[in-house]
Amino acid sequence: MTTPTPPPFHQKIFPHAKSDKVATDSTYQPPSTLRAFKPSHIKTLRSSARFTETERSRAAFTLIELLAVITIIGILAGLTLGAAGAVRRHGASSTAKAEVAALQAACDRYYADNNAYPIGTASPTTVTEPAKATVLFSNLVGSDKLSAAPTTKRYFEPKPAMVYTNGSPNYFIDPWGYAYGYNSDGTNAPLIWSTAGQTTASGTNRWITSWPKM
Repeated sequence: MTTPTPPPFHQKIFPHAKSDKVATDSTYQPPSTLRAFKPSHIKTLRSSARFTETERSRAAFTLIELLAVITIIGILAGLTLGAAGAVRRHGASSTAKAEVAALQAACDRYYADNNAYPIGTASPTTVTEPAKATVLFSNLVGSDKLSAAPTTKRYFEPKPAMVYTNGSPNYFIDPWGYAYGYNSDGTNAPLIWSTAGQTTASGTNRWITSWPKM
C-alpha cells in the first residue's frame, strides 16, 4: 500500500487564500456595495450645506442678544453692590450702638468714683456735626491724647479707629467719622449719640442714641 504524497506547503489551500482565487477568477463580479452617484445627490448635498449655514447663523449672537445679556449683568451687579452697601451700613450701625453703650458704661464707672458725670454742653438737637466732646475724652481716657500716658484713672480704653488723633485734644468719633455727641450737667445721666452720617433734619430719626427713641 502506497502512502499518497501530500502537496507542497505553498500549494495548500487555506481559508484566506480563497479570496485570492476569487480575485484571479475572470468571471468574478464584485458586489454592488456603492450606488451610482446621481444628480439628485448633488441637490441633497447643497441643501445639507445650506442647513449647516442656517444652523451656524442661529448659533451666533445677535446685537440685541448681546445688549440683553449686558443689561442683565448690569442689573445683577447693581443688586450685588446695593446688598454690599446695606451690609456695610448695618455693620456700622451695630458698631455705633456698641460704642455708645460702652461710653455710657464708662460714664457710669466715672460717676461711681467721682459722684458726678463729666460735664458736656453739646446740644442733642443739632443736625450738624455735634460739638467735639473733648471733655468726655479727657475724663474717660485720663489724658488729652490717646498716645499720652494717663494722668488720672482711665475708665475707657478705646480702639484707635474710634479716636480722632489729628488734633489736640483728641475726641471720640463714630464709624462714619463724625464726633460723638455728649451732653450732661454732671448730675443727670449723660446723653450720648451718633448722627449715623446724617446731616439733615429729616435724618435725625436714624441717629443712634443712649436714650430710647419715642
